[in-house]
Amino acid sequence: MITMAKARKQRKTFTIDDREIPFKEGETVMQAAAKAKIYIPHLCFNPEFTPNGSCKLCTCEINGRKTSSCSTKAEQGMQVKNETHELTMMRRTLVQMLFVEGNHYCPFCERSGNCQLQALAYDLGMTDLHFPRFNAKRNVDASHPDIMIDRNRCIFCELCVRASTEVDKKDIFSIAGRSINKRLVINSKSGDLKDTEMKATDKSAHICPVGCIIIKGEGFKTPIGQRIYDKHSIRDVGNIRPDSFIEEPSQTEVEKPVEQKKKIKVASCSLAGCFGCHMSFLDLDERIIELLEQVELSRSPLNDIKSCAPDCDLGLIEGGVCNTENIEVLRHFRESCRIIIAVGSCAINGGVPSLRNSIDVKACLDESYINGIGVVNPKIPTDKEIPYLLEKVYPIHEVIKVDYFLPGCPPSADAFWKILNDLLDGKEPELPYDLLHFD
Repeated sequence: MITMAKARKQRKTFTIDDREIPFKEGETVMQAAAKAKIYIPHLCFNPEFTPNGSCKLCTCEINGRKTSSCSTKAEQGMQVKNETHELTMMRRTLVQMLFVEGNHYCPFCERSGNCQLQALAYDLGMTDLHFPRFNAKRNVDASHPDIMIDRNRCIFCELCVRASTEVDKKDIFSIAGRSINKRLVINSKSGDLKDTEMKATDKSAHICPVGCIIIKGEGFKTPIGQRIYDKHSIRDVGNIRPDSFIEEPSQTEVEKPVEQKKKIKVASCSLAGCFGCHMSFLDLDERIIELLEQVELSRSPLNDIKSCAPDCDLGLIEGGVCNTENIEVLRHFRESCRIIIAVGSCAINGGVPSLRNSIDVKACLDESYINGIGVVNPKIPTDKEIPYLLEKVYPIHEVIKVDYFLPGCPPSADAFWKILNDLLDGKEPELPYDLLHFD
């Protein structure tokens, strides 16, 4: 008989962050880690399919060398580092690059709340995009009666490619091109999805981790309780499909600090946006009274003051930068305010206004003022009081230095409360998971 001591001696193990992990011959580091309930960030890995190491988010430091854990076989005595500051920063950068490379505007994506890319951004503490947007122009395929493909949201994880080949046995998808010209292609003579044998019940129709492959007629019908990543970190959910969770939303209260804080000067403005962030700020309700005991409002739509005090402590700016006046306002805020916070999706990534970035400005103006339905006396306004449109809509950090980012469309009143009170306390602002949202 084999004694317990001998069995332990014969067991193959390696370590992840100094924790001993058992593995079976042939298993990858990712597979062994998942069995041990250790989360390694990933997008392209799924235990049902052959690993291909395309997203690089699962990169770990293995025996001193950085490599993909989903495609690296586990070996006896292997030393793996997964949770380090360097790896977290690298993974956050990769996620930021994915966001700017495609059309990932969470406020109007029907997968929001059930999107793995969005959930990874939350888990990695991403609050801004850091890089300029690519504004890639890729075709949307709505030819199929039951399925739509929005190529602008594809992250090239190749999960649909592998699902179609390995499970559905149809070989419908493939990836073509490089760099900005890289795209998801359909393997049919016409290149359209309608001319394939794909069905809404296929595995490949439900495997997309983002909002690229969508079942028609189901968009924006997800109940609040089924937005799994609103409630659960992706490291807790792992590869379980979000639609397998159904929960009732719970109400949580934010504790109100009672200590007196130093009074600071606060200014706010809205650029190319909808004023939704300012309206959300007003949702503080009676907490505004408590806040006004600690802050002094300078320039703001709330009091109709048009210029910042020269010694303003904090500037809250919502909206994207779409015209020359917006640039002047931004520079005025940066010169006057010690701290600038980009508030909401439009300020952080351009939001809805930046959807015009892939269209020529003159074409936009012609469509709005000359070719629009019901237009009377068509003429593009040229009054000197109207600021000139920029060729593109920019997030504010591409025009001035931004100190902090408050994501959301709009950010909740509790998120405003948290970041303002952190600053009043002299602390580095930090949003907990339940207050970090992109929509």
